[in-house]
Amino acid sequence: MKHLILDNGSYSVKAGFVSEKAPTVVHNTIVRSKDGLIHTGNEYISQTSQYSGMVFKRPNEQGNLVSWEIERPIWDTTFEELQSGGIDPSSTHLTLTETPFQLPQLSINTDQIVFEEYGFQDYYRCIPASLVPWQLNHQQKDFSFIIDSGFNCTWIVPVIYQSVYWKGIKKFPVGGKLLNGLLREITSFRHYDVSDESILINTIKEATCFVAEDYSKTLNDKQKFMCEFVLPDFKTTATGYIRTPKSITREADEDLQTLKLTDERFTIPEAFYHPEIIFNSSSSNSAKIHNSTLKNLVDLIVESIMTCPEVARPLLSANISVVGGTSKLPNFNERLGHELTRELPSHWVVKINTSEHDPAETSWYGGKRLVESGMLDEVSISKKEYFEHGSNWCQRQFGFKNI
Repeated sequence: MKHLILDNGSYSVKAGFVSEKAPTVVHNTIVRSKDGLIHTGNEYISQTSQYSGMVFKRPNEQGNLVSWEIERPIWDTTFEELQSGGIDPSSTHLTLTETPFQLPQLSINTDQIVFEEYGFQDYYRCIPASLVPWQLNHQQKDFSFIIDSGFNCTWIVPVIYQSVYWKGIKKFPVGGKLLNGLLREITSFRHYDVSDESILINTIKEATCFVAEDYSKTLNDKQKFMCEFVLPDFKTTATGYIRTPKSITREADEDLQTLKLTDERFTIPEAFYHPEIIFNSSSSNSAKIHNSTLKNLVDLIVESIMTCPEVARPLLSANISVVGGTSKLPNFNERLGHELTRELPSHWVVKINTSEHDPAETSWYGGKRLVESGMLDEVSISKKEYFEHGSNWCQRQFGFKNI
């Protein structure tokens, strides 16, 4: 039987068989371009002349998979792009990830699609963070603290003896999507109206934004971090790029429009540590919001660790894994380690593990190691068991424990 691991993220789907060295990555979206054509998954990438004004529709809302009308064609496209040349569900074991605390009825809908629509032979459903410890070494597996910063939000998940400690899970509502929104608002206010330029905003964020190791010092010296981002003209460039001494030599480079970015580069990601930035940049004038005590990422991490059994707390702080696409922002791990060292007891060790894989794909590689360990057969559900016990059976086996 073949084993397919499918990490169904809000931004992209990472899928591949255990026999493959790397996953196939497909954008988890359906896109409508200005000419009215619909593009599924990665199809829009080749439409460089249509990048302006593209409308993205994703199957996830607030991290929950709510629309199978959108997800189904994306999965079909993903399966067609697999390196092995497609799949035969009747002889395939599926390992699927979903967001923590997914609404039970939505999870049941997923189970029905997996068994009744696709007809997979065996099935295991879990949250992405539970797979991360499997790609760590033997000493690190028992006590793992996962910070999964993705597109919709950032999840904080303690894993003890390869089991998710549900009482300690925290959700911080800052992720790549929110950072894009803040950058779009500030750029539209200071420079040009880019409210319809989703691809441009995401490109600017990935190319220019970083986490300041010392925010106050960086803010005082913000002119040192000024950069010029050349906007796309859809003739010489479709996505834009940072102007450098080398790029100035290009023909027509001087004639292109540019954005001069200074404090935007590090103020936007600072929402992880000063979430009041979100409301200061918005139109909300509510006194309650501005005067409330907002918990930042570090506060929630400390709360999560303190919720765990006392003996496990220092072990968790010494074995932190940061994953997810948003964590690829420069200086993300360094700043997080510095802040946690200040907040946690001085005799505790704070260590953030570095993965040999792309942070956005770490869960997929962890799932691959889980399959290779041979333990997956003990926790999976077969199609026969599903039809014997009914649609609630998977939720009883895979769902989060009531807390």
